[in-house]
This record gives sequence, structure tokens and C-alpha cells, in this order.
Amino acid sequence: MRSRWLLGAWLAVATAGAADKWNVAFFHDEKDSTLTLGEIVFPSERRGIALGVLNDRGRVKPVAVVTGDGGKRWEMVPLKEIPVTIACANDAACWIAAEGGVWYTEEAGRTWRKVSKQKGILTMHFDSPTHGFAGGEKKSIWETKDAGKTWTPIEATKEISAKPEFAAFHSIGFGGKTGIVSGTSRPPRREDMSLFPPWMEPERAAKRREWPNLMMQAETRDGGATWKVSSASIFGMVSRILVDPAGFAVVLIQFGDTFEFPAEVSQIDFKTGKMSPVYRNKEHAVTDVAYVPNRSIVAAGTLPFGLRSLQLPGKVVIREAKLRDAVNVEAFVEQAVDYRAVARQVKLAVAPDGQLWAATDAGMILRLDRSPVPVK
Repeated sequence: MRSRWLLGAWLAVATAGAADKWNVAFFHDEKDSTLTLGEIVFPSERRGIALGVLNDRGRVKPVAVVTGDGGKRWEMVPLKEIPVTIACANDAACWIAAEGGVWYTEEAGRTWRKVSKQKGILTMHFDSPTHGFAGGEKKSIWETKDAGKTWTPIEATKEISAKPEFAAFHSIGFGGKTGIVSGTSRPPRREDMSLFPPWMEPERAAKRREWPNLMMQAETRDGGATWKVSSASIFGMVSRILVDPAGFAVVLIQFGDTFEFPAEVSQIDFKTGKMSPVYRNKEHAVTDVAYVPNRSIVAAGTLPFGLRSLQLPGKVVIREAKLRDAVNVEAFVEQAVDYRAVARQVKLAVAPDGQLWAATDAGMILRLDRSPVPVK
């Protein structure tokens, strides 16, 4: 198998003296073979894992793309099941939720073993090598105290008046002992049902009315000992939650075709409970957001092209806003991105040292190389 490996040392030389730029660290570029990357994590400065699916001449193979040297070299590791999400407690203990259960690695993603047959997990968080939480299908939240071997349902979710078959928790964020798990309940509507995909009837899809969803939320302030649940009708879906122990969270809300904006980045102030938009742009379909503590908020996505539901590839667009303080954000500024970066979806990861990474569904991993700070 031939892949294009670009060394971090070369990138450092190529970008010296230049402005901040997202450069290619890994790119799967092989004839009759495509790699779709869906999640990426960097639990340490040196170790990173991206999850994906390799379509090799029509054969679908789940894989992880891993590095142990800060992205200088990458290795493609085969997986037994298609991965859904990943969470790490440190750079050795990581878990993958897959179609058929939960898998665990102690070797930074190079080997995996199945530890549970728990199905339906869509999002996970681990605060130690043994303790973690997960959200998923049928409006479920689970807790594990034995490194993912067994999962106990959080009973508080039963208080939410949503039919389990139409409801799921899909986003989780923790900062210290404060955690939020967000989900969506959306019963099917007549206008959602069609014999044809959107690309076959674009006029009908463009006129489709945007309906509010029921947002489900479970919140803990004591590390999961107790949970408070709530629900509210909102437009869009919360797809990412990033919690800062200082008392606020950054959330990404994505909208449907007919909404004015593709997405919105907002902040939640835990003291007041108020959610305030900090970024939305008609020409930026944001698919993920990252938070660098005491530094910035980063929004990554693509340049919209056609109906959003058509999922057409577009130019990768990444913008960053510096933080004046814990809750005040400056304007989002566009960063340079390698011209080859075209995708439908972009996912972000932040290493403990603040290094930013991005993975695309076009098989590319990008690294943000910042310009040197001038010496005064």
C-alpha cells in the first residue's frame, strides 16, 4: 500500500518565518483507494490516533491511523469493527466504541482488544483509566467504573419525555467535575420522508422547512455522582461540547439546509445559564470546534457548496479567535490551509501542549504550524 508520508521536520523548515498555516502531516493518496477519517485525538504531545474507514478497491476496512512521535510518522492499523467514537484517559489508555462493542488499547492504538459488547455508544469521556461516561442511542447515558468492561445506565435520563426510538445522546464534554451530555430527539416528519435523495429533487429539498428539535441535556457538577436533566426546543443539533472548569462551555450547533447559517459557535455561562453566540458565518459550514484553554477558540469546516444535505466536498476553512479573558472572544480570523485540503467534514484535536490537529473525511491529517514569535 502506498501512502504519502510528510515529515514534521520538513514542515518546520518549510514554514519557518511564514504566517500560521495548516500543513499536511499525512495524506492517503492512492489510486482506487480512499480513506475517510472521522475522529482524531492527541492525548499527549507525541501520541495521536485518527479513526477511519479505508475503501480499498471496493473493500471496506476499518482502520486507525496512529503516530507515536508527534506526527512525523504515521502508521495505518487495521480494526476489527467500524469505529464510531474514541476517548482517551491518557496517552496509553484509549477506548473505541464500535458497531459491536467497546475496544481498548494500552499501546496508543497499535493493538486493540474487545472489552465489552455494549452497543449503541455514540460519544465517550474518560476521566481516569477506569472511570468514564458514554452517551448513545435510545436516550441513554452510561457509566463505567472498570475501564469499559461493564456499563451502568444513568437512570435520570428516564425523566426526559422523549421516545427512546427517536432520541440519542451524541455529544459529551467534561471540565473537572462539571460535565454535560447533549442529545437530540427528532421524530420523523412527513416532509422528511421521500423516495428520492436530495440530489434528485433539489428544489423540494431547498424548500424543506427547518423544524426545531428537542434538545436533551444532562448536567453534573460533582463528577457524575448526581445528574440534572432538562430539555428544550431548539433549531439545529449540538454536535460538540467543550467544558472549561472556570465556569463556561463552548458548544457547536449545526443547522439544516434551509437555516440562514450552516452552524453556530456559542458559549454557555454556568453562573447565569445564558448561551451567547460568538461565531456564525454563511460562508463557513463549521463541522467541529476546538478550545485551547486561556488562548483561543478554533472553528473548522468547509466552504458551503450547494445544498448542505448533498454533502459535496468544499475547500477546508479554519478560523481562530483569541480569548481576551475567560468569556470575551475576539473576531475569528481565517488561517492559511494547504490548497489540497478539500473535504465534507473536518474534525479537530488539541494536544496537551496546545498543538492543533485536524482530520478530514478525504484522508488528510493537518497540523497547525504557527509562525515564530518575534524576539523583541
